[in-house]
Amino acid sequence: MGLSKLALICSPGVNAWAMENSFNWAHYRFLTALVSCPTIPEVSAGRRNFCTEYRMKNISLWLAGLLCCLGLISAAAAQSGSSKAPAPSQNGEATKENKAPAAELGSKSAAQLFEEADNYARKKFAEFEKLKMPYDEQLAEKIQREQRDLASRYAVALAARKLSAEDIYYVGVLHNLARDFDAAFETMRNFLKQNPKAAGERAQNARAIVIIQAAKKGLLSEAESRLTEYTNDQPQVPADRYALENWVAAGYFNAKDYERALPHAQQMWSAAKLAAKQKPPLARDATLNDAAIMLSEINLKLKKKADALAIVHELRGLALMFPSGNLHKLALLRHLQIDLDDVFDVVDYATSQASPPPEITADEWIDRQPVKLAELRGRVVLLDFWATWCGPCRETLPRFQKWHESYKDKGLVVLGLTNFEGHAGGTPLTRPQELEYLRDFKKRNGLTYGFAISDEEDNDRNYTVSSIPTTFLLDRRGVVRFISIGSSEIEAAALNKMIKKLLDEPAPGLPATGQ
Repeated sequence: MGLSKLALICSPGVNAWAMENSFNWAHYRFLTALVSCPTIPEVSAGRRNFCTEYRMKNISLWLAGLLCCLGLISAAAAQSGSSKAPAPSQNGEATKENKAPAAELGSKSAAQLFEEADNYARKKFAEFEKLKMPYDEQLAEKIQREQRDLASRYAVALAARKLSAEDIYYVGVLHNLARDFDAAFETMRNFLKQNPKAAGERAQNARAIVIIQAAKKGLLSEAESRLTEYTNDQPQVPADRYALENWVAAGYFNAKDYERALPHAQQMWSAAKLAAKQKPPLARDATLNDAAIMLSEINLKLKKKADALAIVHELRGLALMFPSGNLHKLALLRHLQIDLDDVFDVVDYATSQASPPPEITADEWIDRQPVKLAELRGRVVLLDFWATWCGPCRETLPRFQKWHESYKDKGLVVLGLTNFEGHAGGTPLTRPQELEYLRDFKKRNGLTYGFAISDEEDNDRNYTVSSIPTTFLLDRRGVVRFISIGSSEIEAAALNKMIKKLLDEPAPGLPATGQ
């Protein structure tokens, strides 16, 4: 079992049966149960109230579901464990008969018993997928309960054997799979105590379990000591390191020992940036945002406001680099929580690692020839993600038309990106009817810049647009330099200033081939 399989040590594989039928992400494969991520109460309140004026596109529905699941996973670092034969903990969920007859175990090794329990749910889900069964949440929960019960029975029966060090380890991960975290904690404590020179994958898994459970119980010295051992050994996974540092940082934060919390929050931030490279967009954004909140809040407690703002500025730079409208929104909220004065100042947050964003896709174009972003190098490009049903979007359209008229001869290209939705104004429409509706909408509103309309939501996904209107501004090199969310006057003023700034920058020596 690789380290990355031990969740949070979770490198969960998404169950296709769940995914294909409903985008329900309940079937992540865990060894650990879902455990709420450590949070900072005073800054987490109100985070969901930002941008309430923006109506969500369809993509945001499944992105929000993904965020919910992955936000829970993100700090649930490996919670396994093993002990000689601890009684089932009160927090374990396996409440059925916990005795497994010897015949059931036979001559199977501890590793075989664990693999059997660990693979139970996945095999069941694979069978459902093969039969093309529609996703059933109650059935999924039933299978997962059966898996936990099987793991619990195997753990108790296995613990009755004369245990080797390897057996103790597998008793621990079975307790963990059964969500019996107290037993898992004591077992892995015992494993490490009996093997003080343990190294490698199993030792790392055991340490991770002890770190999380010790931090949850307020045993911060023990958690920190095991974390030191973890950082000096291999293998390591950035997502695991992120979560382990998160638990210890949160523990010290809640104990108001901010000096001890700071180095762990700094390591958490570094690990978050590494872990983000391997995560889906929304999970990536949540990981980075949580780490930035933790580190910036600790800096504020230590009266280091400039350091706190520097983290937020870096977060905004990362939003430009990916690019991610969602991460920009989260960073903007954190910025507002720290300092209201300079949030909308025209500051260049672009990083030296910036590169051109994904190409846009479109199935139909109105009032312009099909074009690729690469063909618009040498021009400043404004990408407006919008929809006809979106009230705030409609408020922005006259501004974009004005800027199009004022700056097109100076090199500004405005593109309105929207999707075919099969309806308008509450009336179902065929694709040709909807295209005609968009043409008429364009004429009625006096919009002369080009529209790009897509059948799929690839653009929304590629730019991680979770609410509209969202606007991306690309410089003459084709790099995203500014993101704007919503329709407020203050956002519009900042966007206008940035347009002027980018138009004043010299072209990079590439011919402007776009029309």
